[in-house]
Amino acid sequence: MKGQALTSLLIIMFVGLSIITSSVGLINTNLSSTASLIEANEALTVAESGAEEALLRIIRDPLYVGGTLPFDNGLATINIASTSPYTFISTGDVGSHQRSIKVTINNTNGITAVTSWKEQ
Repeated sequence: MKGQALTSLLIIMFVGLSIITSSVGLINTNLSSTASLIEANEALTVAESGAEEALLRIIRDPLYVGGTLPFDNGLATINIASTSPYTFISTGDVGSHQRSIKVTINNTNGITAVTSWKEQ
């Protein structure tokens, strides 16, 4: 009887250890995916912030040529695609993630209006 009890205990411990190991692996995978999603969302926020800043700079200086804008958690790069209509792309870089916003604006009679604002 003592041998059977020890064998049963070892089997139960092995099964329990297997379940715990699998659970830890799943938790690690989920944490990694969540961190990646957060970083991707931050890249989009940086791209949008860069687009807003570029829009202000274009309104103040119609000859604005773009550039790089640093933010706390990333970097926005503004590339001017065309000037008639004025189109630019703001790309947000955070960690290994990159997201872009394409903005088109028109300036009619001194009034600047955004005609398109979309993620690429």
